[in-house]
Amino acid sequence: MVYHVISMTHMLQHVSAPADYCVPDQLHTHITLIEAIGQPLVITDRSGIIVYWNGAAETAFGWRWDEMIGRSVVSLSDRPSWRRRLSRALDAVVRTGQWHGELLVERRDGTKAAVLVNARLWRSEPEDAEFIIGIATDLSQQKRIEARLRRRLAVQRQQTAELHQRLKQQLTDVRLANHMLSKEIAERISAEQKLRFHATLLAAVSQAVIATNLSREIIYWSRSAERIFGWSEAEMIGRHVYDLVAEPKDDALIAEMRATIAAGRTWEGELTLVRRDGTTFPAFVTVAAIYDEQQRRSGAIGIVSDMTERKRDRQALADANARLQEMNADLRLSRDLLHTIVDNLDDALALIDDHGSIQAANRQFARLFDMPPDALPGKPCSEICPAIAPIVSRTLSSGLKASGRVQVQRPSGATVILDIHSIPLSDADESRRVVLRLVDVTERLQLEAIMRQNERLATSSRLAAIVAHEINTPLQSIQNYLYLLHSQGSEQSSEFLSLVSDEICRVSGLLRRLLDLHRPSDGSTELIDCNTLIERVLLLLSSTLASNGIRVELSLAPHLPRVSGQRDALTQVLLNLLMNAVDAMPYGGVLRLTTRFVGETANRSLASCVQVIVEDTGPGIPADLQERIFDPFFTTKPHGSGLGLAVSRQIVEQHGGTLCVQSIPGNGAAFIVTLPVTDEA
Repeated sequence: MVYHVISMTHMLQHVSAPADYCVPDQLHTHITLIEAIGQPLVITDRSGIIVYWNGAAETAFGWRWDEMIGRSVVSLSDRPSWRRRLSRALDAVVRTGQWHGELLVERRDGTKAAVLVNARLWRSEPEDAEFIIGIATDLSQQKRIEARLRRRLAVQRQQTAELHQRLKQQLTDVRLANHMLSKEIAERISAEQKLRFHATLLAAVSQAVIATNLSREIIYWSRSAERIFGWSEAEMIGRHVYDLVAEPKDDALIAEMRATIAAGRTWEGELTLVRRDGTTFPAFVTVAAIYDEQQRRSGAIGIVSDMTERKRDRQALADANARLQEMNADLRLSRDLLHTIVDNLDDALALIDDHGSIQAANRQFARLFDMPPDALPGKPCSEICPAIAPIVSRTLSSGLKASGRVQVQRPSGATVILDIHSIPLSDADESRRVVLRLVDVTERLQLEAIMRQNERLATSSRLAAIVAHEINTPLQSIQNYLYLLHSQGSEQSSEFLSLVSDEICRVSGLLRRLLDLHRPSDGSTELIDCNTLIERVLLLLSSTLASNGIRVELSLAPHLPRVSGQRDALTQVLLNLLMNAVDAMPYGGVLRLTTRFVGETANRSLASCVQVIVEDTGPGIPADLQERIFDPFFTTKPHGSGLGLAVSRQIVEQHGGTLCVQSIPGNGAAFIVTLPVTDEA
């Protein structure tokens, strides 16, 4: 602390006074410029200890220089925000060499004022000491600072007059006069040193400082002005200051500025200025009048701040606000759209909280239970539908998805079958809720039953055509034998009657096998031997397979466990697969039928199962169609219904099994029926 004070004192005493004790014109101009600016100036060392406190700072903040020298600028206020802000500013100046920003300064009388501070790191060349130079812009205090300067000049003039008067009146007191003269010389030397120091500070200010005379010709051009505008001081001295204003000039704004300065007030506003390279930039300009020692206006001084970055930041903020408003509008539109979609879904949806109460529900949910939508929120799920509550509770307790199918009687008396899907939903606070989806499958189940019945009838029709063809042959033989019996003698009657009896037995056997394969079922299950079922179907289709040139290869596993199921349903599946194989080989081929016992399937979905594989040597199925062939009403045949494979897969899945296809185009197709083996089997 002592070292920096001594260094500053040495720095301020560096300039010696001229022989005639008069201030040079250039230094006199700088003094006028510095005092006319009227900005508080504070100089500290790197740690923030004040080593210089000018008169403007005393006026602005209330503390005298002798009170502030040696104090830390951080201690000017007890507010934590002030200490944090100022500490960061000092660190920034030490690290980067400069800092620019706003501070809320607390004056000695407790009032507060916002000031714009420009701080730079300044090095004193003789002592190689570093100081932080801070200039604060407080335009509200401009007039008081000017008044104080005028009073000080008046006091100085009065003191000079009194000194001359005493010299005239007290010629005998030469020693006293010399003492007073020496004191005056010391004050002038200090003023010159202060002016030189202020000139150095002006060079360090980041804002452009420009001074003009009454003709508005530039008489001072700071280094920052050279950096901002691009013109050197030699190029700008003597030029008209309005040359810096970009075309077209705002004449009304310039007239307002001139009138404000002429009235003795400070003008501030935004102007568009031009650089040497022709580019323009927005600037915040502060202009004040300059007065000479006789308090006559001798010119004006202006401080120019480049507003390009600030304008860009404002525009970016405005653009961000516009984008935010657009996003909010999109969100509102998405919310309304989502609300409309959810309300018009065919499925009933509801949001259940962790207590099992309904938070929100769509219109279909309210329509399903014949309640107004506004009456649902807050009601317990168990009160609305007791059959649904256990599934919701299971999801809330385990956090896992749960499903089920229940039969519910609506308030109107109608009975519906609902598929229930309970989906967990975890919030950010880890509270658990449930999205409940109810699907009315009553009509779908009825349609599926009708679809299965139609497919069963279609299969029966194809089977009847096959049986009719098989019966037609022995009937024609019987008719021929009866004709021969009628036309021949009695000695051959017994032989023809024997042949007729054989053909009638053949017809009876065909009808019996047909009844065995397609006897109406009461829906009950029984233990079925898949090998026997295959043999009976092949006996029925043997003539059709032979007439189409199809050779049958059997690979039936011995001692095959029986499966539990409905005989007529599984017969329908087998007939569908065999007839599809016949259609796939119109010019003949090989039909391979394989049965085997599998301890566990490849995907571990079934354990201890029987597989029936129906394989043909037809053209195969393209890879992109191998899953679509199981879709209802999808067919590759010109006259097919598209229901055979869909119904077959549904029948197999109802038996707890699977139906899949494996095919390589050009190498045939293999349909694999997998059925679980029951414990009873």
